[in-house]
Amino acid sequence: MLRVARPSGQELAIARAEECQNVAALKRHLRGLYGFPVYLQQLLHEGNLLEDDAELAVSMDLQLVLLTISGHWHKDKTARLAAAGLAEACRRNREKSVRCLLEAGAEKDCRAHSSRKTALMLASQYGHLEAVRLLLEAGARTEIADNRKTALVFASECGHVEVVRLLLAADAGKEVADPRGKTALMLACEKGHLEVLRLLLQAGAAIDGTDVGGNTAIILASRNGHAEVVRLLLEISAGKEVTARHVKASLLFAAERDHFEVVRLLLEAGVAQDCRQ
Repeated sequence: MLRVARPSGQELAIARAEECQNVAALKRHLRGLYGFPVYLQQLLHEGNLLEDDAELAVSMDLQLVLLTISGHWHKDKTARLAAAGLAEACRRNREKSVRCLLEAGAEKDCRAHSSRKTALMLASQYGHLEAVRLLLEAGARTEIADNRKTALVFASECGHVEVVRLLLAADAGKEVADPRGKTALMLACEKGHLEVLRLLLQAGAAIDGTDVGGNTAIILASRNGHAEVVRLLLEISAGKEVTARHVKASLLFAAERDHFEVVRLLLEAGVAQDCRQ
C-alpha cells in the first residue's frame, strides 16, 4: 500500500500501488481527494524528491509537501497556472481547490482568460456560496467589474440570495449599472427574484432609477409578469411621487402581455386614475 502523510505526520491517503503506478498518478489522486494542484505537490520518499515519472513500489511511505507560489522555482509560470486554476475552480465550485490555491498565495482578483471575469464574479454568477465566502475572507475586491458588471450584479441577476447577502455584508456597491443601465436591483426585478430584491431594499438600494431605455424597476417587473415583485415595489413606493409615464408604461406592458395579476395590482394601487391624467 502507498501511504501519504504531511510533514506534521497527518495521514492524507492510503492507495493501492496498482491504482497509482507512478508519482504523477498519485498526485492526480491527491488532487481529487483534497484539491491540491499537481504543480504545487512534492512527494518525497525517505527524504528524496520523486520525479513525476518515478514508479512506485507496492509498499511505500511517502511525504507530501505543498509549495507556495512564492516559493516555487518557476514562480511566474506557477502564478499564472494558479490564477487560471482559481478562476476555473470558482466556476466549477471546487471548494477544496479554491481553499488550497488561496492558501498557496494565488491572486485573489485573478481573471479568467476566456471571459475576463474575476474569480469572485464567476463564483457569484454560478451561486457558489462557499467559494464566494473564501474569496471575500481572502480580501477579494467586490468593486471590480467586467463590462461594467460586478459580482453583485451577476449574483442579483441570477437570483443567488445567499451570495447577494454575503456581498452586501462586504459593502459591495449597490448602484453600479451594467451597459444597459440596469442596477442589481433592476435586474432582480426584471428576473423576478423577490428575495434578492428584499435584501437590496434592506441595504438601501434605490428603486427609482432608470435604464438606458427609460425603464424603472417596476416597469421591468410588470413587463415580465412578476406579480410579487410588483406588489413589493408598490408597497415601498406608497406615498412617494411616481411619474405617470412610468406608471402607465407598467400597466400597458402588463396588459399587453396578459399579466392579469400584475394588472390587478396596478389598478388596485390607483394606477388607472394616474393613467387618465
